[in-house]
Amino acid sequence: MLHQQIQLGVPALWVTTKDYHRLTDMILANSDREFYSMDKGVFSKYDNNIWKPVLVEIPNPMSEDSNAKMTVTTSSFEVAVSYLLGLENKNVSTFIHYSFENGAKTASQFAPFANSLMHDYRRSFMSDDNSLLSLQLIVFCSFACPEEYKHLYVEIQDGYPTYNEILDIITHMYACTNGEIFSSSHSEHFAEIAKSSLGMTEFSLINTLLNSVIDSGKVSSEYVYKSKMASIKRNGILEIIKPKIKFENIGGLDRIKDVITKNIYFWRNPQEAEKYGISPIRRILTVGVPGTGKSAICEATASALGLDLARTGVAQAMNSYVGQSEANMRAVFNQIKVMAPLCVWIDEFGRDLSGGSSSNHVDAGTTDRVHGEFLTGLQELPENVFLMCAANQIDNLRPEMLRAERFDKIFFVGLPTFEERIEILKIYLGDTEHDFERIASKTKYFTGAEIRSLIRQSKFDVVSNYHRNLTTQDIIEYIPSIRNILWNKDREMIKSLYRTAYEQWDWSSTLQFNEISDILGRSTSSSNDWEVKL
Repeated sequence: MLHQQIQLGVPALWVTTKDYHRLTDMILANSDREFYSMDKGVFSKYDNNIWKPVLVEIPNPMSEDSNAKMTVTTSSFEVAVSYLLGLENKNVSTFIHYSFENGAKTASQFAPFANSLMHDYRRSFMSDDNSLLSLQLIVFCSFACPEEYKHLYVEIQDGYPTYNEILDIITHMYACTNGEIFSSSHSEHFAEIAKSSLGMTEFSLINTLLNSVIDSGKVSSEYVYKSKMASIKRNGILEIIKPKIKFENIGGLDRIKDVITKNIYFWRNPQEAEKYGISPIRRILTVGVPGTGKSAICEATASALGLDLARTGVAQAMNSYVGQSEANMRAVFNQIKVMAPLCVWIDEFGRDLSGGSSSNHVDAGTTDRVHGEFLTGLQELPENVFLMCAANQIDNLRPEMLRAERFDKIFFVGLPTFEERIEILKIYLGDTEHDFERIASKTKYFTGAEIRSLIRQSKFDVVSNYHRNLTTQDIIEYIPSIRNILWNKDREMIKSLYRTAYEQWDWSSTLQFNEISDILGRSTSSSNDWEVKL
């Protein structure tokens, strides 16, 4: 897209990128326009593969003649622009500016100039006269163009180096070192390194490859991957982990496990899905009581798919700099796209995207714009990205967050039933001898997280105080000190979730659906009021 816009002579381009030099080289190698820039602070022209200072005429301050001129190099942007606007071939000339400042400051500085160029562009189009085209401006900036200046620019979001570009770098290093820093010359080895490098800037990639050689003597895909993960984690807006939880580590929730497991076949065999005219599920929202396994389901799904799990959210993207929060959100989705296939986990979906506190009065509309970037990012996710969102409640979510086709499935996760509590207890207690049914009957209305806390705390106290194994009676006696806090504190909220789930959502558990009457306080005889919805 960038090359097309340059060739069209679009008056002003704003390119959000951190790879200034990579993009510049691509532009210079693939365009027949004349390029100018302030290279090393001096107004220069790209000529014969190098930047050469341009000589400009300015008034001679040493002469008494007011018309006297002198030819010099210049570091003045105003003088450079004046020179360019005076060129006969300015309609095929491009000025490249590199911004290392806040996007708002840069956009404000260039606004009058960009507006003038846009006027000339319109005049040329309306008169059908290309000779009226003026100079072209390209701004490279790591910050996105602020909202109030977007009408002056065509915005382009540059991604990271592509898989093929990374392979070119790896091949270049192999050729320069005669393969001595590589374990193998096989294409599979290069492919493994390239895959591990996806989502890195060109500079970071080269630096990491060289550091791998210094540390281990070889270019290691494992070293590259670990370095990339550490860098992403430091940025704080995206965390990528290797999933450890599997479906067998989660008690109950038979319905959601079954749906996801069956879906994986079509996910891995898209031609089969196409054959039967169906689309594999790619977007799931889990809603329900806190501590009931929603996050665990997300991680187990990534594990079942054999994918890395990328965790993010709106809260991580928020930043005090004007325009930076929106840029962070775009960067998150850009990173996700380039690292796909991937399973993406957005926790606290209901809280971060409620929009309840956002207004022009509170944060100048920043939260609204971040939400807009988030929705755009969701809409543009590639098909090889599986999205899992988890929310404790979604009462305050805006309608556009839940409109048709935003999610393929919305599953409700409620309090574990008697049978599910037994499964959970067996997971946390292992093969030890316990009366699981007795404990399960005493932990009614406990969440899975509360059961885990009960086991951990009772076991620690018993072992540390008496140096013996935990017994069923120990657990029973410890129950009052844990209590089912959530049920006692937020009972009405839980009941409200159950009512909404019955009316609107799929259920993650067959057993939980059958306990609606009990949760809502209805008698067993009135259970026929609830029609089977599974």
